[in-house]
Amino acid sequence: MFEVRGYKRRNSIERLANTLFMPIISAFLLLICDPINAQENHHITHEDSLAMENVIVERYYISDSTDYTGNNDNILPKGSITYRIFIDMKPGYSLQVVYGVPHHELFLKTTTTFFNDKICFAETGFNIDAKKLHIVNVALDSWITMGAASRLHTGILRSEDVDSFSFITNRASLSKSDGLTKGVLPDFRIFKLDLGFFNNDSTASCFSTTDAAWAALGGVQGPTPENRVLIAQLTTNGKLTFELNVQLGTPSGGFIQFVAKNPEALEMQFDGLSSN
Repeated sequence: MFEVRGYKRRNSIERLANTLFMPIISAFLLLICDPINAQENHHITHEDSLAMENVIVERYYISDSTDYTGNNDNILPKGSITYRIFIDMKPGYSLQVVYGVPHHELFLKTTTTFFNDKICFAETGFNIDAKKLHIVNVALDSWITMGAASRLHTGILRSEDVDSFSFITNRASLSKSDGLTKGVLPDFRIFKLDLGFFNNDSTASCFSTTDAAWAALGGVQGPTPENRVLIAQLTTNGKLTFELNVQLGTPSGGFIQFVAKNPEALEMQFDGLSSN
């Protein structure tokens, strides 16, 4: 499916769109990189095949009895845990796209529901007003992202947060390390995603697609040498499971796709992209 060596520059963008990726999202993915150069540079080295190092699921915050407060229609469910999912890459690689296509479903599921805060109404990490992170349960909202954990900050693991300042002052543990750091936020794009799931849906339990993506135009690298990029924050009192597929940009200007299962052609399977 992705064998594209030998293309000439005279090939039209339309032909590239039909062959570079699955047609269902190709028009969108062509925005992410230079379609001509990416095609001509698309050969996967052994080093590229090892670009994905880990998928880290951090237990960002574990709720206790003091947390179950708020408006009657905005109460954090008892037993809730806030998870953050990071794509961990080798230095020099960048995260370009998180996607679902036919044969490679993307899903985020819980056995109960995901918590969606009704004060902030944040659908992505880019929507969050850092000045409101200390209000009720805003800091525990569920959303997707490409690095951003507020309009001003990049998300990092709390274990990597060594500064002494926190925007989240209404919870003791988060007031010591909030998992936020200053960073350059990428140009965030979505394709065919219904983000209402993360807005005001009190019944949200399964975010699934075989025809959509979210991306960073030009790619994004992590703010620390470990090169970890935050892609989602999810709060639930149920069991969290997921399947993800990602496209990474290579140091040579090419790309490589890692899928949760059933790889085809030049795709690489990475077991950590599936949690069941």
